Order: sequence, then structure tokens, then C-alpha cells
Amino acid sequence: MKKKLITLAFGIIILSFIIYSISPAKLLETLKDFNFSYLPLITLILIADYILSGINIWVLVLPLKNVPLLRIIKYIFLTLFFAVILPGKLADFLMIHFLKKDGITISQSTIIVISDKVISLIIKIIFGLIGAIFFLKQFNFLFIGIPLLTLLIIGIFLLVINSKKIRDLIKNKILKKYANIMKGFSKDLKNYKEKYKTYFLYNGIITIIKNFIESLQFYLLFLSFGVNVNILSIFFIFSLLSVIMLITFPIGISGLGARELIGIIIFSSIGIDAAIVFEIFMIRLALIYLINLITFTIYHDELNILKNSNIINRFRS
Repeated sequence: MKKKLITLAFGIIILSFIIYSISPAKLLETLKDFNFSYLPLITLILIADYILSGINIWVLVLPLKNVPLLRIIKYIFLTLFFAVILPGKLADFLMIHFLKKDGITISQSTIIVISDKVISLIIKIIFGLIGAIFFLKQFNFLFIGIPLLTLLIIGIFLLVINSKKIRDLIKNKILKKYANIMKGFSKDLKNYKEKYKTYFLYNGIITIIKNFIESLQFYLLFLSFGVNVNILSIFFIFSLLSVIMLITFPIGISGLGARELIGIIIFSSIGIDAAIVFEIFMIRLALIYLINLITFTIYHDELNILKNSNIINRFRS
């Protein structure tokens, strides 16, 4: 709890610094230029982004069990509700809890969730590096070093989960009495890679479409402030932003503060005013909270069941 309060305070400090640096007066003046007629379409695109996240998981689940697509999309909305509460990306692993209720084993669910995240991250790194080199023309640690370092970490991670010796070492020395939770992981991973690896490709194609939808959302947000940015530039730069945002996990509520600061640094590199970038992130955040409020209203009982099951505390520990 103490650590969470410290990271939250740090995020608020960064947010306050940004507001002070830009000046509240300029932010208010910039907000007056916002064209609200774009808001319904921006909201629909954000919801479409959620739906595509659900389709991505559904595609990986499909060869194992026929779980209804709408149910998995619902799981995405429930998971993203907790994404603004839990630190880092722990909320993503709540999908394991949901899929278990549909008869997918913990090891299979873990393979699905990790595969989805790894595929998404690799694609974002590739596009992000293209954005840094050809669009931003930046060759520093922030724009090049972090994506390459992240790619190295992914490579090591894949090496670890594909090595039986290392997996056994982790089970015997680290997990110990909790090793039975991941019972069957090695067998399920081998089985999935041998029989259903085509579904990784399907997931990758949907991920690229999803990235474009996310870019379209930012394109419309910029347009709502009268700024016309090449959507292709946004596509590659947003991919880079997504990778760099990995470092914001421990800061604030879901990266609040640090996320906006990184966004300002990156988009300022192509000449976009810091006030507009900040306003865009705040509007997008407000829409996410609005969707979360609607999610809570519709699925109030299920969210309470999740709370009462102590699953949140398990993930935190």
C-alpha cells in the first residue's frame, strides 16, 4: 500500500510539473479549440479498439475451446476496468482468471495471454523503430535504445520459456510449492506451437489492424484541435510510444503523469504543441474512465464477485 501511494504521488508530481510548465491558462485556451463533433467517432473507435483486443484473445482461444466471442470481449472490458487500479500490467493477467471459468486451464490461459502480449509488443517494436529512424530521425537511447533493449528482454524471455531445463529450475527453485499451479505448461506450450502456430499469425494480423485503429483515434484527436498530422506518421510514432510507455508501469495510476510526459516528448519531435498533446491524453483518459463507469454499471455484480474472490490480492502478492 505504501509503495502504491509513493508511485501515485510521483505520478501526480509529474502531472503537476507538466501543467505548470505549459501553464493552466494555455491549457484552458487550447481546450476552447476542441471540436466536440469528433467526440462520438473518437469514442466509437476507442470501443472498437477494446473489441479488437477481445478478438485477438478469442483467436488464440479458438483452437482450444469454442468460447463465444462476445463473452471474451466482455472479459476485456472487465480486465481494462481493473487496468486503472492495479499497478503495471497485472490486470492483463486477470484474463487467466476469466478463461479458467470457461474450462481453459491455467497453463493454457497463461500461454494465450503471454502470446498475445509478446506478439503485440514485437510488432510495436518493429513499427516503433521504423518510426524513430525514418519519421523522427532520432537515434538516442529513448527512441532506439529502449525498443532494442525490450526486444532483447523478449528474446531472453522466449528462450527461458522454451527451455525445459530453465523451466524446471524456475519451478523447483522459485515457484516451489506453487509449481503445481503451472502444471502441464510445458506440454501445453509444445502442443500449441506444433498444432496451432497459425493462430499466432492471425493474432499478429489483428494486432496490426488494432494498431492502426489506435493511430486513427489519435489522428482524430489531433484533428479535433485543428492539427492535421499524417496518419502514417502517427501509426509508427504511436507504436514507439507504446513501447516506451513500458517504463511508466510503476508510476502513478496506470502510468498517469509519466505517460503524458513521454507523449509530449515524442510528439513534440514532429512539431506538435505540448498543450495539444497533453489535452489529447487527458481527453482519451476521460473517455476510458467513462467506458469504465459504464462497464461498472452493467457488470457491477461480476466485478464484485471478482473482488470478493480475493483474486486481486493474489495477483498483487
